[in-house]
Amino acid sequence: MDTLPYLLPWILVIFAVATTIAVKLTDIKSVTGIAITSVLSLLMILVAVYANVISHQKSTILAEKDTALAEIEAWKYKHLDELTLLIAQLRPPEDEDLALLDQLADYGWRKNNPTIQRMRLAHQARERIRSHYKAEEPMLIKGIPLSVDHEIVELALRQVGFTVIPYRDDETPEEQANILYYGRDMKLDEIKLAALTLVQAGILLKAIKPFPKVTQGNLRAIKIEWNKYYVNRAPMEPEELEASEQFK
Repeated sequence: MDTLPYLLPWILVIFAVATTIAVKLTDIKSVTGIAITSVLSLLMILVAVYANVISHQKSTILAEKDTALAEIEAWKYKHLDELTLLIAQLRPPEDEDLALLDQLADYGWRKNNPTIQRMRLAHQARERIRSHYKAEEPMLIKGIPLSVDHEIVELALRQVGFTVIPYRDDETPEEQANILYYGRDMKLDEIKLAALTLVQAGILLKAIKPFPKVTQGNLRAIKIEWNKYYVNRAPMEPEELEASEQFK
């Protein structure tokens, strides 16, 4: 069956040659000549039609295989990102980090510190949304600040379906971030996942708003920025983010 598409053109050639020979060797106007050429022509037409049917079936099968392959590739990269994120999170802390933790403990910091609690609650809320969310369309995000581990935050964003757009050479990365802008076609859960991923990294988001100007390039995009007008505003809490019905 797999070789049939390759054999059918040769069968057509054979019938064409046979028809040519029949025309040469028989009286085309006789009953025998008409019968022979008619039968050969009919067989050629049937083979041609069958060849088209087989080609269409093969095209359909190839399209289905391409779709299945794309799904497998998406699954593979999704789980590779998750594995890479786990490895990045499991890497041993550097001496400088351990020294900093000891120093913060000396200052009086404890595990129930509100800042640490906010990060934990953000992670829990993010996982709850992830449990029922499935990324269906491409999403872009830009503006990860320097105050967080870029690699881990990027992997966490990719884990929920975002493609991180790097800064251009002529752009200066933000040191901090406190506002998130989202595109018109972004869904509510997508916005929440982006925001909670940032909050679990320790970013104090103080506002989530739609882009001031709608463009073709930002319909499915998110931009993280620093805005001095929101400095004195209280940070958004994970419970507030998770429960929000809209951001404006």
